[in-house]
Amino acid sequence: MAITANVDLGNGVTASSCYIIVPTAYVKKFEDNSFKLIYDVIIYKDATDRATNIKSKQIKCREVDHHKITYDPTTSDNPFKLAYADLKTNSSLSSVSDA
Repeated sequence: MAITANVDLGNGVTASSCYIIVPTAYVKKFEDNSFKLIYDVIIYKDATDRATNIKSKQIKCREVDHHKITYDPTTSDNPFKLAYADLKTNSSLSSVSDA
């Protein structure tokens, strides 16, 4: 699973048609009995750069790279599916579509 999107990198710079994946997504229970879905994001210039899987080909964007959101443990949805759904609503992304 992956998405493509334009990524606002800040300072007026936008990376167009980036290939974005969620390599890790997990649920953590905190001491206050709340649950959070925590996921990381990797951004590549395109699918070809993703195929190389070389760290130097990754694009960094603090607003997109790491997330922690509220999680409902009674949900039956896969954490990765929830992570992608949340990622698609990120304000630093535009023209989001499934890859």
